[in-house]
Amino acid sequence: MDTEYLDDEEVIALYNKVRTGRKTWPAGIWSSPAALQYAVTIFDYWIHNVMGWKSWPEARTRVNPVLLEEHRLADIVENVLVPEFGEDWLDFEVVLNESMRLSEDADWAVDLTDRQERVEAAFEHAFEQLIGSPQAKPGLLATYHRFRNHLLRMWGSFQEAQAEREKAQRDAANRFWKDLRLVRSTRGQSAESWSIVNGEDERLGEVSMLWGEPHPYCLIVLDERIAEGDWEQVVYRMEQEVLIEEPGIVSFAVWHKSFLGEYYRCLDCGELHSQFDDDGPADLRLPGMHEPDDDDD
Repeated sequence: MDTEYLDDEEVIALYNKVRTGRKTWPAGIWSSPAALQYAVTIFDYWIHNVMGWKSWPEARTRVNPVLLEEHRLADIVENVLVPEFGEDWLDFEVVLNESMRLSEDADWAVDLTDRQERVEAAFEHAFEQLIGSPQAKPGLLATYHRFRNHLLRMWGSFQEAQAEREKAQRDAANRFWKDLRLVRSTRGQSAESWSIVNGEDERLGEVSMLWGEPHPYCLIVLDERIAEGDWEQVVYRMEQEVLIEEPGIVSFAVWHKSFLGEYYRCLDCGELHSQFDDDGPADLRLPGMHEPDDDDD
């Protein structure tokens, strides 16, 4: 399969196509370095959005092999979760998610400020509440240490993945902007605009920012000479150097040969998410533009 990393939105979209029979899992996806992250993302989405359950503890009492097979999750369990965590993978996932939820609650353990200390303290609390106290039940001690080691290993992997992702973002941005500049064209009380120009001062894109209500709105129009997907580097540059709003506040409308959609930066995962469904913007095109054939570059 293509080894390109899938963000949360992309892997959820893929799962929905597999779940509804429109696709099968790509070969090799569950042996990729990101397999565990994909698995946890899909299960969290399935529990809350597909099944409508409020929490992992609620799911713990309802998940069964027939349900997993019906919703195309059995392969994930067999190839990722059981080899990684053992047969009690669901118990671990419940404790893990409750630990993360609790550690992110600003009103819980306000005296703990270090992120990892909060996660470890939350694990102690969640394990005792959901599984039991190792002090009161010595038989749980082996499970406690195994779950705790899983948690710390996953936390370390998460930190490394975050650092790699941020480095990849910076490197991609540097490559894109190496021979391009963002030049301000106009500036008014409620709107600003910039041009993207190359070394010969040819315009390869326009960026317009409207400071309106209920939130700022950014329109990005790119020349066809810009590589597909590189519009994200324009968004990243705007966020890093121009905009002062928190992630998720600004909507980005992107035109590149056709209307690609409206996007926002997710506060939870840090990825750019579409405001539309998968098929939403397909027929929103500039006048005179045809639907691209599969053979079009």
